[in-house]
Amino acid sequence: MTGTALSGAVRRDFARSFLAALAALVVFSFSGTAQVSSGTLVGTIFDATGSAIPNAKVEAKSVDTGVVSATVATSDGDYRIGGLIAGTYSITATATGFSGQTLQNVTVEANRIATENLTLAVGQVATNIEVTEAVANIDTTTATIQNSFDTQMVRDLPISSIGLGVVNLALLGAGVASNGGIGAGEGPSVGGQRPRNNNFMIDGVDANDKSVTGSLIRQYPNDAIAEFSILQNQEGAEYGHSSGGQFNAILKSGTNAFHGTVYEYLENRNLNAVDQQVSNANIANGVGAGFNPRFDNNRFGGSVGGPILKNKLFFFSLYEYNPVGEPATPSGVFAPTAAGYSLLSSTPGLNQTNLGILKQYLAPASTAVAADAITVGGQTIPVGPVGINAPFYQNNQSFVQTVDYDISDKDQVRGRYIYNRLSQIDINATLPVFFTSNIDTYHVASLAEYHDFTPGLVNEFRLGYHRLNQPTTAGNFKYPGLDSFPNIVLNDLGVQLGPDPEAPQTEIQNMAQMQDNVTWVKGRHTIQFGMDLRRYIAPSTFTQRARGDYEYNSTQLFLQDGTPDYLAQRSLGNPVYYGDQIQSFEYVQDTFKFRPNLTFTAGVRYELTTVPQGERSQILNSIANVPGVLTFGVPQDQKTNFAPRLGVAYSPGSKGTTSIRAGFGMAYDVI
Repeated sequence: MTGTALSGAVRRDFARSFLAALAALVVFSFSGTAQVSSGTLVGTIFDATGSAIPNAKVEAKSVDTGVVSATVATSDGDYRIGGLIAGTYSITATATGFSGQTLQNVTVEANRIATENLTLAVGQVATNIEVTEAVANIDTTTATIQNSFDTQMVRDLPISSIGLGVVNLALLGAGVASNGGIGAGEGPSVGGQRPRNNNFMIDGVDANDKSVTGSLIRQYPNDAIAEFSILQNQEGAEYGHSSGGQFNAILKSGTNAFHGTVYEYLENRNLNAVDQQVSNANIANGVGAGFNPRFDNNRFGGSVGGPILKNKLFFFSLYEYNPVGEPATPSGVFAPTAAGYSLLSSTPGLNQTNLGILKQYLAPASTAVAADAITVGGQTIPVGPVGINAPFYQNNQSFVQTVDYDISDKDQVRGRYIYNRLSQIDINATLPVFFTSNIDTYHVASLAEYHDFTPGLVNEFRLGYHRLNQPTTAGNFKYPGLDSFPNIVLNDLGVQLGPDPEAPQTEIQNMAQMQDNVTWVKGRHTIQFGMDLRRYIAPSTFTQRARGDYEYNSTQLFLQDGTPDYLAQRSLGNPVYYGDQIQSFEYVQDTFKFRPNLTFTAGVRYELTTVPQGERSQILNSIANVPGVLTFGVPQDQKTNFAPRLGVAYSPGSKGTTSIRAGFGMAYDVI
C-alpha cells in the first residue's frame, strides 16, 4: 500500500465531485464575481419621488487603475457590480430623461457587499450631478457580520506588527476575543468558537495548516496587504470549512502610476525602556540594572508596482527580510565541577561510554554548591549551576507578486503568489551543542478569471495551490553503540542530553484547489451557487520517542548503565503518515430583495471531507479481529454534512446608512 493510493470509495467520491464541477464549468464557461475575494456594489436607482428607475446604466470606475465595470439596473431599479478589486471607486448612474449622478470616493472592500443608492433628478442626460464624497457605505443586503481593515490600518496600527500580525486586527471587532484560556489553535476566538476552528485564506485560496490547524503562512508582510477581513459565524453559504472566523488577506495590486516604497520597522533592546522586573532580576544576578536582555527585531523591505499596459495590465512586487534575535538561556541546569568529573573518572563500576557522553556535552560547573552535590558509587560529587548563554535567531524572508490583467470590460485575470522562508535555530534541546538549524518554506499561488456573461450573470473561476515543507532535524550526533542519539534526562542535574526531544519529524503539505462561483441576478432574486474542490497530498513523520526516551531520577543510575527509574520507552521506527484526502464543498443561495430595504437570504452548503489515507490503513489491523468483540475496518466518510443558512437584513428608510441583521447557520469543522 502506498501513501498516495486512494481507495475505490474515495475515487468514486472524487470522480462524482469532479464531474459535477466539470459540468458546472462547461455550462458556466464565463466568469465574473462571487464573494470569495472580490468586492461587490449593489443598490437601487431612485427618482426624486423615491420610485425606482428601471434599466439605468451604472458604472464603477477604479480611481487607481481607471478600469470601468458597468451594468444595467433591473426593471425594479436594482443594480449589482461584482468582481471589484478592493479600493476606491467612482459610481455613475444615467437614465433616459434624467440627469446623471456620480458618487466619488466609494470604498469597496473584499468579501463584502456595499450598498450605494443613487437618486436621479429629472433633466437632460448630458447633465451630471457629482457628489464629491460618498457617505460611508455598509452592507444592508445580507446578514453577514464582517470587519475589514484597509492598507493604512494594516500598516499603521501597532497591534498588527506583533505576534500574528494582521490577524490581530480581528480583536478590534465586537464578538472577537483573545484565545487565552478558550482553547487550542491559532488566532482569536470568534463568536465563542475555539481558535482551532478558524479558517485562513489568501485571496480566496485555502491557507490552512491541516496538521494542527492555523495559518499556513507564518508571516504576512503588512505592506503587501491591501485589505484584511474577518467574517464572523453568521456568513453566507459560500463560506464554510470551519465554524469560527473566516480570515481573508487580500494582496495589493498595481495601479496606473508607478509607486515604490522602502520601509523599516525596528524594535531594539537599546530603544525599549528597561522593565522594572528585568532590572530587579539583573541586580539580583549582579549584572547591573540599566539594560535589557537581547531582543532585536528588524523588519525591512521594499515594493514596486505600476502599469505594464496602462488601464490594462498591472503588477505589484514586494520583498521583505525580518531577522529576529533573542537570548536562549535555559535555567536550572547543574553539572559536576572539574573536581567532580575527576572523582567520577576514578570511581569504579561506571559505564565509561555514558560517562564520556556526560563529560563531552555537559561542561563542568565553575563553582560548587554544597546543597547541589550528588552521590555516585559512594562518592560525594561536587556540583554547581551552569550558566548557559545560547544563541537564538529567526530569519524570515517574504516575497509577494501580483499581476492583474483587464482583458476587456467583461474579462479579468488575476495572479497571486506569496512565498515565506523561515530559517531558525531549534532551541528545544537544553544544551546549545545540540541545537540544530531548520529551514521552513511556504508557498501560496492562485490564478483567477472573472467574466461578465451578461449584466445579471457573472462567474468567478480560480485555481489555487499551496505547499508547506517544515522539517525538524535531529542533527548528526552519534552515541557509541546506538543507531541514533537518544533523549536522556537526568532529573537531579536538571539537564537533557540530546537534540530536540520531538525530533526528527517532518511535515509536507501540498494542496491543489479548483473553485467556481456563479452569481445570477433574476428580478429581485440574486442566486449564487458554486463548488470548491481540494486535493491534499500530505506525508508527515512524527512518532513519539523515535530515538528513545530515557529519564533517570539519579545520575548514578545512568552512569552505572542501570534501567531508567522514571521513563524508558522507544517507538518501533518512524513511519510516514499520509494525510492525503479530498475536500468537496458545494453551495446554493438565494438573496431575495423583498423591498429595497428588506432582504431575505436562504441557502444550503454541502461539505465532504474524506478520511485521511493514513486512517484508512486501519483495515490492516483486521488480523486482530475478535468477532463480536472487536472489529477493525475502514473509517467511513461523513456524507450527510448539509449546512443550511438563513438570514435577514433590514435597512430603515432609503439612505442605506443603517442595517439590522439576523441569521442562523450550521457549520462543520474540518478535523
